[in-house]
Amino acid sequence: LGLPDAVGRELAIETFRGAAELAARSPESAGTLRERVTSKGGTTERALASMAEDRVKQAIVRAVQAASARGRELGDLLGKD
Repeated sequence: LGLPDAVGRELAIETFRGAAELAARSPESAGTLRERVTSKGGTTERALASMAEDRVKQAIVRAVQAASARGRELGDLLGKD
């Protein structure tokens, strides 16, 4: 979006850091916390809609499943010795 790489990196890191710290300290689910910061018609809502259209959640689930399956395969291979 035209930001210098260092600024974009810092922005991304601090955004994730803040979200992770909030989630770790709160008894509420990540979904509930997300709902609290998502304004109707706002930037987060627009981003989430875009990701839903691109089926990002399904891609992440498939990636985690693939990693898990590979982990089992490697475990089986290493366990044969």
